[in-house]
Amino acid sequence: MQKTSTYLAKNKVVVVADLAGFVTEYRPVYQKNVNVYKGIDNVLYFEVKNHDQKPVSLAGYSPVFLAFDEDDNLVLEKRVPEVDKLDDVITRTTVVAESVPDVYLEFSSTSGIEVGQTVSGIYIKPNTLVTAVTNGVVTLNKTPSDSIPLGSEITFQNREKRGVFTVTINENDLLNVKQQYLKYTIYLVDSIGGRTLTYSDDHFGVHGTIYVSGNALPGPVPTGSITNFTQDSQNPTAWYSDTIDAQPAINGNSALHTAAIYTDSYNGNIIVQGTLEPSITLNTFWADIVTLNFDGTETEPVPVNFNGVYSYLRFKTDASPADTITKVLVRN
Repeated sequence: MQKTSTYLAKNKVVVVADLAGFVTEYRPVYQKNVNVYKGIDNVLYFEVKNHDQKPVSLAGYSPVFLAFDEDDNLVLEKRVPEVDKLDDVITRTTVVAESVPDVYLEFSSTSGIEVGQTVSGIYIKPNTLVTAVTNGVVTLNKTPSDSIPLGSEITFQNREKRGVFTVTINENDLLNVKQQYLKYTIYLVDSIGGRTLTYSDDHFGVHGTIYVSGNALPGPVPTGSITNFTQDSQNPTAWYSDTIDAQPAINGNSALHTAAIYTDSYNGNIIVQGTLEPSITLNTFWADIVTLNFDGTETEPVPVNFNGVYSYLRFKTDASPADTITKVLVRN
């Protein structure tokens, strides 16, 4: 029996934000490259930390993700909602003044507060956690160091989500991006529009690296495009397009071909022709496959489907295509 393992893991990257000024320096030896794949949605996880490697709360901040191609052209810009903050920091104000310290805190609303969240605030001890949430009362695992006054702001948050956000790179985002290395930059925008840069490498460089791969899910082959027509020297009422490979090797006996003809006031016939000969010469025999009639009133591309295994295809017109046939797109 052959056994193969695959792994489902978060594509997680750590970036450093200078929100309070560097006192000590955290300098990673290297920053890993991020791989994304064409043909599928990619979700990237980022965690923002400070110089001491402590996660930074994203409360009041909105991350922005930018990616540039090898020519420094902006190819991706991601903001909310495609940038999703998982950071679930919540601040609530106490509605009861304590006479003595206890593990019970009362709030007008406990929405968003969950068991297991960390707790911080005045007189709250380090590593205090929520153990229960019932009818506006939050139970802690540690007694505060002193009585908490009425109106005190208490913060709740999941430790593993602190400073974490995701960036979704959709399949369509990479549709026209070739396989290459991209540079990405992340900055944080506060509530008044101020921007704070995050750092990715060991010398406070702002660029990380993303490799766009087309190997996992290769997309469709490019659509063939015909724009050039040449008049027949022996027959002045016939024009022939450039030939296009019909890809007989990848098609079965009922091979389907599709063409879309873009015209601008063209009045005449367009004949699709094919040949079985392996190479094109002046003596190549062309057979008519299908004839399309145009009266010059067409405002949308005219599609045509036909079946058959051919070596090459071309298009013949009986009226001048100059400035009246924009292009012909072909998929085999």
